[in-house]
Amino acid sequence: MELLLSATITLGILGMVFGIGLAIASDKFAVKVDPRIDSINEVLPGANCGACGQPGCSGFAQSVVEGKAPVTGCTVGQAAVAKLVANIMGVKFEGKERVLAVVMCHARGVKDKFNYNGVKDCRAANIVGGGFLGCDYGCLGLGTCIEACKFEAMSMGNDNLPKVIEERCTGCGKCAAVCPRKIISILPESKMVHVRCKSLDKGAVAKKICQDSCIACKQCEKICPYDAIHVQNNLAIIDYNKCTSCGKCVEVCPNHTIIHFARERSLAKHTLTV
Repeated sequence: MELLLSATITLGILGMVFGIGLAIASDKFAVKVDPRIDSINEVLPGANCGACGQPGCSGFAQSVVEGKAPVTGCTVGQAAVAKLVANIMGVKFEGKERVLAVVMCHARGVKDKFNYNGVKDCRAANIVGGGFLGCDYGCLGLGTCIEACKFEAMSMGNDNLPKVIEERCTGCGKCAAVCPRKIISILPESKMVHVRCKSLDKGAVAKKICQDSCIACKQCEKICPYDAIHVQNNLAIIDYNKCTSCGKCVEVCPNHTIIHFARERSLAKHTLTV
């Protein structure tokens, strides 16, 4: 009995000593987490889309605290979230304009080069013979960008081209990243005028392939009062730093390749309300 009691006391003392040792070690070697990381995490959308370049929202929060990412880095939350993150970090917030995805292709009247029966994925289709579409630069219309969008901000139109639902678009860039033809651009919301073509074919060739193609006529370049548009490699390119969205280039474009988004947005809203 005395032996059992002695063993119990000894084990109890040893347990207490080990417990105290573990507590001291835990305190000494504990990895201290900056409380601002949790605070930033709480104000983030929680989409974990990776558009900020970090492995999810927690990774972004940690990078901000470590000074490796800007407070404006969350493309999903945009200005509203950036302001909250800036407040947590105790820095001045500089307003950032909202950005949206823009599909730079009309592809009206374009015929296919051959029948494609492979995987319904634009990237896979683009590998096969350079893509089945008659235009080597146009949208393949298989919806890979739509699948990539986590915010249901894209849908396929009746013309077999993806449409951006601007009310839901966060400008994260996931759709642009997966497009093998690089026809989706992420641009400031205030920029209204866009060249909806990516073809580098010469005018005569491009016109035969697509009714809405840029034919490099340079009418847009001649009329622009701000020197904001120039034809390069048979394609009109807009310098958005100079463009004021005046719409003069839209008026003279013979193929209606250049469009003004104010009208497009008005039509889109009308369609949604009908």
